[in-house]
Amino acid sequence: MTANNYTKVLMTIFTIALLMNGLNPWLNPPEVGAKESSVTSGDNDDTHCISASKNSIKSLEAVNNLERLLGYIESSVSEVKLTVKGIDRKINETSAFDSAGRR
Repeated sequence: MTANNYTKVLMTIFTIALLMNGLNPWLNPPEVGAKESSVTSGDNDDTHCISASKNSIKSLEAVNNLERLLGYIESSVSEVKLTVKGIDRKINETSAFDSAGRR
């Protein structure tokens, strides 16, 4: 494959740009911790505990909702199974009656 000098330069620039983008965390690392800009002074660990507690409560509510949904689906499937069994039973009774009536 032949490539002219223009294509070679563009590919070289593109490669260097991708390399620099990949090395960005080492060349210009972001700040490790977020700076808190609260009105109160000092460490405010209670807000972290409260937010973690709120997140865990939301997760627990989501799990409970999912359990309720799965229970509803399970009961619906059970009802469908009972309905199908009832239909099968009626079909079998009808076919048995028809075969007995023909004899």
